[in-house]
Amino acid sequence: MLDSPTPARTRPSHSRRRAPTLALIATLWLASSSCASQQAVPTTPAPAATRVKAGRTNWALRPSEAFDALCLLNLLRGDAFYTRFYPAEFERFSALLQPQEKAALDHLTERLGKQAGKMVGPQLVLVFSVANPTTVDSLARTVSDDDAWEAMRRAFKATSYGEKSDYSEMEDVRQDLGVLFAFLQRIDFPRIWRAEYLPQVEQSITQLAAQVAPHDVVGWDEDILGRALHVEELNAHVLKFVKPHGIRVTGWNFLTDLTYPVSVTVKTAVHELLHPPFKREGLIDERLTALEADPYFQRLVREHDPAFGYTTARGLTEEDCAEAIDVFVTERQGLLRTKDGKPRTGAEFFRDHDDGIHVLAYILYEELRRAELPPGTKYEDFILKLFDTGVLVPGKFEERFRSYPGAYRVKSLKE
Repeated sequence: MLDSPTPARTRPSHSRRRAPTLALIATLWLASSSCASQQAVPTTPAPAATRVKAGRTNWALRPSEAFDALCLLNLLRGDAFYTRFYPAEFERFSALLQPQEKAALDHLTERLGKQAGKMVGPQLVLVFSVANPTTVDSLARTVSDDDAWEAMRRAFKATSYGEKSDYSEMEDVRQDLGVLFAFLQRIDFPRIWRAEYLPQVEQSITQLAAQVAPHDVVGWDEDILGRALHVEELNAHVLKFVKPHGIRVTGWNFLTDLTYPVSVTVKTAVHELLHPPFKREGLIDERLTALEADPYFQRLVREHDPAFGYTTARGLTEEDCAEAIDVFVTERQGLLRTKDGKPRTGAEFFRDHDDGIHVLAYILYEELRRAELPPGTKYEDFILKLFDTGVLVPGKFEERFRSYPGAYRVKSLKE
């Protein structure tokens, strides 16, 4: 699932002490890169996509050196939330970091994580996705070339993710990114990726292509949303270094891990297609804003581990409105499973996922199970009806939650 852009656990930064040294190094890097950018630079073709037709869904399964590189940089920040999945890779590549590169990683954590309140890796892949990068070299050129950087800024601000952003956090880490992309070039990460990781990714894609054919995720979501999604091609970028996430980026693109079973990748696709599930405006915005003021809802926002994301009421609400459909659909399709492949119920999923914080999603899921939606019913109208019929009432949110037989103790609230 797409983790909303909020901070993972972060480490203290020493960015102020290293600023003059890093600024000098980055200035030299930008100057040299600018000169190089005026010359023709040979590029390595991106590996081909594998395409699969499934009803209304046109799957395109793709490797991505660029997205794997960004996820590796996120890993090298040393956050245990990620290093637990890649201990050997973290040890291997972190040993190659020089002081200025460690300082650049610290500043990413400080500026994007602590100050801007983003999850660093997901935010980087989200922003860079508007530039359609394929390689480390293309990432480096985007950062070093003023025109390319400005084009990425404009493209990101034109998306729903960036329209309210002033982009200042990305401007503040531009030099750090230049230093870090130069690090990846220095250690010849593109060669390592193609020699060691691309074969693993391609093997996973071959297996995945045979498995996704029955799964019409676009059709499933459209049936519940009550509208067409107009997805010409659904791009699943299969990566080495994206665990523990599944991440929606701009366009009809999401990131998944080569080790995930097909049920996880399909569930990720179902979920990420749903962001946002509807345009939040007018009456639906008014009703949801009132619900978000409910004391129990506010506790769910404030009292959970920020590594999960969703530290704003609006962020948690959007995730929950999407996750309700996700779980309802994947359970109905037999794709909601435990890590060892056993079927699980929606109630079991919500109890265990993110320490149980997605209570609104659970309520919506239960009501979807009970509803008989006429074809074409818009999802936001279904939610408005829950307000009109007294299912969703500000001030009685916890009471409604407790009324379902599958209600659970919310671990994040220490219940």
